[in-house]
Amino acid sequence: MEHRQSDKSSDNYRKSIVCIQYNELFQQNQSMLNEYIEFCSERHVLPIFKFNIKQLHLYGTIKSTKEAEQRFFEIQNELFVQNAKQESASSILWWYEAWDGSWQMYNVKIKNEIERHYKSNIFNFTLINDIGETISFDINKREEIYGQRKKRIRRSKIDELQPNYWTLTPLLLERFLLDGISKEYRMVKDNFDKKMEGHYKILKSIERIQNLCLFKQFCALQECFINKYGNNDDAAIHYLFHGCPESASNQIIERGFNRNYCGINGCCYGRGVYFSKHADYSNRYAKTNGNNEKRMFYSRVLIGRSMIGNSKINQPNDGFDTTTDGNHIFVCYHDSQCYPEYLLTYV
Repeated sequence: MEHRQSDKSSDNYRKSIVCIQYNELFQQNQSMLNEYIEFCSERHVLPIFKFNIKQLHLYGTIKSTKEAEQRFFEIQNELFVQNAKQESASSILWWYEAWDGSWQMYNVKIKNEIERHYKSNIFNFTLINDIGETISFDINKREEIYGQRKKRIRRSKIDELQPNYWTLTPLLLERFLLDGISKEYRMVKDNFDKKMEGHYKILKSIERIQNLCLFKQFCALQECFINKYGNNDDAAIHYLFHGCPESASNQIIERGFNRNYCGINGCCYGRGVYFSKHADYSNRYAKTNGNNEKRMFYSRVLIGRSMIGNSKINQPNDGFDTTTDGNHIFVCYHDSQCYPEYLLTYV
């Protein structure tokens, strides 16, 4: 997202200009525009769309315009993903690794040219980039070459199961730090704070975990729940907490939750993976690291039908999917039954 500040002298007022990357998509989606205008109105920000020059002008306080910029960035990403899923040709993306190690998308023109060569089995070719450089591509080595400069490149396809609010990436596993003013960050923090106020000093970060392989396994099991129960509460997705040491959190991000580690912190309601509606309960199992930090997941969980558990249960009885204390604790016995979508780090 690109923007520049005007030369307004007020310390608490600014005009911000944001680039509209997907001009046509916004003009075709009036409901999304109305939602954004309402978002700005609630924060006393005046948005003026100038579609002819692909710019959005925002007028308001520094804090409010920053929030409006962030929300506009999120909406543009959502629109792009939605549109790419509808148009299979657009769902193919080509990326290059920037100097800072981040992955950036090629623009539509260059992406289409690379893909055309790729589908024609032409793996060595040259193109002219945005600044007039003649760059070479070696598809077999996955490299872009200009003189002595080499960049890694990747090809990816947007999966129809990928949530619209996920950040586009060519990697199958990536951790994204949420912006503290984003709606997504506030949603996770608000649920965390329902039971955790007074139990921690600082929430250092919230990361969104994008592990596409694990997520697709979760979606496949969710489809089974829907086929079994229909679209009612028994097939619903619940967001629950799971506290753990830092070393375990890294394994969970890469491989998902693992029932083989059950029993480490007791198994009063069954020998599975434990989750709770209450963050303060999960906080008991979030062990501190050398920096006095704790880790807790806010996870998607398929509870299904739940029965009262006990310490001898290795799996729920026929007709049930989880065990419970009858209140806020739920125990899962299928590794794909839970997806670690957010990781909170706090002290």
